[in-house]
Amino acid sequence: MIGGNYFVKVWLAAAVAAVLAGGAAAEAPKANGETLNIQNYAGTTGNMHAIIAKAKGFCEKYNFHCELKTINSAALGIQALIGKTIDVAQGGTELAAASQIAGGDVVVVATSLPDNVLSVSTRNDVPLPNKEKGYPAIMKDFKGLKVGVAARGTVSEKFFNTMLADGGLQPSDVIYVAVGGPQTAYTTMVIGKQIDAVIMFQPLTQLCRFNKTCDTVIDMTQGEGPAAIRAMNGSSVPFLMRREFADSHPQLLAAFYAAFRDAAAWFNDPANFEELIKIYTPLVSFGDLPGADELRRDWIKSVIPAYSKELKVDRQAIKAVIAYYRAAGVLDQPVDADKLIWAKAP
Repeated sequence: MIGGNYFVKVWLAAAVAAVLAGGAAAEAPKANGETLNIQNYAGTTGNMHAIIAKAKGFCEKYNFHCELKTINSAALGIQALIGKTIDVAQGGTELAAASQIAGGDVVVVATSLPDNVLSVSTRNDVPLPNKEKGYPAIMKDFKGLKVGVAARGTVSEKFFNTMLADGGLQPSDVIYVAVGGPQTAYTTMVIGKQIDAVIMFQPLTQLCRFNKTCDTVIDMTQGEGPAAIRAMNGSSVPFLMRREFADSHPQLLAAFYAAFRDAAAWFNDPANFEELIKIYTPLVSFGDLPGADELRRDWIKSVIPAYSKELKVDRQAIKAVIAYYRAAGVLDQPVDADKLIWAKAP
C-alpha cells in the first residue's frame, strides 16, 4: 500500500505539472499574423533584437512577421515612423519628445540599448598633452581640431558641445565634419587625415584598437564623460512606436516583447555565439581590411552585453534625457515623461 500511495502521488504531481504547463502555454502571447516593420541600421550590429528574432523565427513563434527596414538615421527613422512606413523605430528618446511637441504622438515602448553608445577617439599622431589628466582636462587639447560626427546637429555633436563646455571651450573652438558611420569615420580620420578626432559608436573603438592607428580617449560606454550624460544611461536607444498603433495592437505588443526577450536570451547564450557570427557576417563587412573576421568576432562579442535583456524602460533616465535636451535648447517646451512612455511599457 505504501508503494501504491507513492506512485499515486507521483502520478498526481505529474498530472498537475502537465496542466500547469498547458495553462502556461495557452497564456503565451499570440499576435494575429500582422507584419511589424522595424528599423535597422546597416554596417553595425544595429537592432540585434530584431535581427535575431527574425533569423531564429521568434516572431513567427508568437504569430507575427518581422520585416527589417534599413534606415541609417534616428531622425529619419522617426520620420518614417510618423509617416507609417515603419512601425518600430530604434533610437532617440529626445527625438520622441521633440515629435510630441510637434504633434507626432510617438512613445517609448521598450529599451534597445540602455547605456551610451558613443566614445571619442583620436588619431595617434594628434598631440594630447592633457591626456593623462583625464576628463575634462583633456578637452582643452581639442581646440582647433577637426572633429568628426555622424551628421551635423545630431546627438554626437550635442554631446561633444557639452564636453567642450566642461573643458572651458566653445563649439566654435572646433571644426565639425560630418563623416557618416564608423567605417567611413575611420577612413576619414586615419587614411585621409581629414579629421583629427571623432565621436562615434562602435566599431570605431574596435577598429582603432585592432589596427593600432587611433586611440579611444573618452569612452562614454564605460561611464566616462559629463555627469549629465551619464544620468541618461538607461534610455540611450529606446524602441519607439506611434501611440495609436501600440494602443490598438495589444496582442501584437505582447508578442513583440516575448519575441525580443527570446532573442536577447538567445544571443546572450555563449552556446549560440558561433551561429550569431554567421548571421552577422553578411550584414557587417570590413571589406579587404586585414583581420576582418577576427575584428568582427571581437566587436560582436564586446557589444552583446550592451543590449537590454528585459527591454525595461528606465523612467528616471528618460526624465534625465528630457532635462538635458531642455537645458540644451533642443526641446523648446516641457515634455511629460509619463506621457512619453507607453502606458503598458515594461
